[in-house]
Amino acid sequence: MKLKFEIWAVVVLMSFLMTACSSIRARTDTADKEWKVYPGVRLDVTDSVGLLSAKSKDPDWIKGIMAAIYSVDLPFSAVFDTVVAPYDLYRIYTPKHSGAAMESSK
Repeated sequence: MKLKFEIWAVVVLMSFLMTACSSIRARTDTADKEWKVYPGVRLDVTDSVGLLSAKSKDPDWIKGIMAAIYSVDLPFSAVFDTVVAPYDLYRIYTPKHSGAAMESSK
């Protein structure tokens, strides 16, 4: 009985350690031209929908674990994305400098 508790404790601890990882993953995987506000929340929702669709061939127990992780991660991603929203807006609305403009400024 104690072994089951330890396994669940590890699962819960790992899920808390992975909170807001969708926000970080979305920011590292998104190209500049595709940047949007709240990318972590968007990624959580699209991953959840893709996981629960009929196209997913994963076993049901994997789908259950991943759905739980996405559900736990969603509020943390929302808070993280809200905190960094000014940076996201700056990145969206500030034009990128071309290589020629950077060369002329030197």
